[in-house]
Amino acid sequence: MSKPILKAVYSAPNHEPFQASLELAAPAPTADISTADKTAFLAALRQAVVSVQDEVNRELTARMVLDAQATTQTAADAAAQKEEQNYGEEVIDEEE
Repeated sequence: MSKPILKAVYSAPNHEPFQASLELAAPAPTADISTADKTAFLAALRQAVVSVQDEVNRELTARMVLDAQATTQTAADAAAQKEEQNYGEEVIDEEE
């Protein structure tokens, strides 16, 4: 009998997809296994969920950093372009 695998898959339009997976140490419970075996499986499953969640969080945090850097760069590029368009001219704020 093959061991069960816990897997999380991520995809988004602006990022590379990734997957985090972990093979569980204990076999999946069936109707004829003991309570101790079921308890061991659930403990392994809980540990695997925490491990996979940590990996997913690291990947998503890295993507958030990339998004923030891209936003900052876009804002800086827009400011530089505006400054270049107004070079040598007096600019009056129209908010007043």
